[in-house]
Amino acid sequence: MLKIKNLCTHFPTERGLVKAVNNVSLSLGSGEILGLVGESGCGKSMTLLSILRLVPYPGKIVAGRIIFNGSDILQKSPAEMRMLRGKEIAMIFQDPMTTLNPVFKVGEQIGESLRIHGIMGQKIFQDKYGYKKRLAEKKRVLELMEEVGIPSPDVRYQEYPHQFSGGMQQRALIAIALSCNPKLLLADEPTTALDVTIQAQILALLEQINREHGTSIILVTHDLGVAAEFCQRIAVMYAGSLVEEGPTDEVIERPYHPYTRGLLRSIPRITGEKKRIEPIPGNVPDLAGLADGCPFAPRCTLAHNACRTEMIPLQQISAHHQVRCLCVS
Repeated sequence: MLKIKNLCTHFPTERGLVKAVNNVSLSLGSGEILGLVGESGCGKSMTLLSILRLVPYPGKIVAGRIIFNGSDILQKSPAEMRMLRGKEIAMIFQDPMTTLNPVFKVGEQIGESLRIHGIMGQKIFQDKYGYKKRLAEKKRVLELMEEVGIPSPDVRYQEYPHQFSGGMQQRALIAIALSCNPKLLLADEPTTALDVTIQAQILALLEQINREHGTSIILVTHDLGVAAEFCQRIAVMYAGSLVEEGPTDEVIERPYHPYTRGLLRSIPRITGEKKRIEPIPGNVPDLAGLADGCPFAPRCTLAHNACRTEMIPLQQISAHHQVRCLCVS
């Protein structure tokens, strides 16, 4: 369904060129769930924005291809992209409090995609005042609100975002994303700032959507534990680059890249032998000053001279598992 080939998204700044997405290649099958994992600032969200061609100014996609259902998204016109966004590819943004418009009722915001893409207009005759069309649209919005678990949809339809809890706001964003039955759903940390119980409910809802509608999902998260429970494959990003990618079981049980191992060691565990959490030493590098070689080398205990001077290629570990590292063991 989706193939990203050598994608590069750069931002010119006064301090130098920031390579927010640096030569990333990924693929996603129909009905598959892929987890995009890494620390804040590693390029996860920018990868999703690049897929939708919503990179904020002055950023620009400078190289690569994004093939969706056989056609290159980067070759489409602005009008074609407007018809693609929401209808074929939808995105759940990270912060519902800043994504939802505070001056419009939630029901109206959920129905906006239906109006923009003419979904209801194709299915029902409307009189000259558009009354039947509006009734059909409201009925569809109420169905969506019920599907995503928003209680009392008749009442909630008329309410504003500030009257919703954080979990309900996130459900409203999911309803907006699902309104046109997209083939691909991009979820940018949909459980951020939610308590553990609500996080579990949101992830269960996304899993249900994937199972019932066959919707492909890319889930961005910094939590490898969440990715391990929810995703079929995991791609680990660091400093704009893909450093390891493979089936979830292989990446979790047999991680090869030192960064992936460090992420796993930093997860607190409630079972097994008690051990101190081992944080990854050092800091995330400045993307405006990346040198040749592995960007993780300054923080890596296994790094040697070649790691700091050579361009590191992706190595195939198994049929579906690859890693960008010279110290694979």
